[in-house]
Amino acid sequence: MDKIIPMLWMVFAFVFWFLLIKKLIWNRYSSIKTVKAEVFDKYVADAATKYPGTFNRKRYVVVFKTKDTKLSFDVSEFSYNNYRIKDKGTLSYKGKRIISFE
Repeated sequence: MDKIIPMLWMVFAFVFWFLLIKKLIWNRYSSIKTVKAEVFDKYVADAATKYPGTFNRKRYVVVFKTKDTKLSFDVSEFSYNNYRIKDKGTLSYKGKRIISFE
């Protein structure tokens, strides 16, 4: 039993770092994709913080509906108001980052 707990922590740490590195590589080196899309939804959510009660952070999320799926992206507070529900256009994105929506 004494050896199992440290081993579980090592496995947990390995999986955590693996997923984090995979996400960073996927966002950086994925190709730019362009699809026809419509702004399906947008909302503001409280961001989870590590230390409760310190300060409130907001996440600004825009959801696009394409022919095949729905894609959601975190956007800045300033660009959030530029997206209007039901707007249609061409969405270019790379990983989880919007390049343009025209």
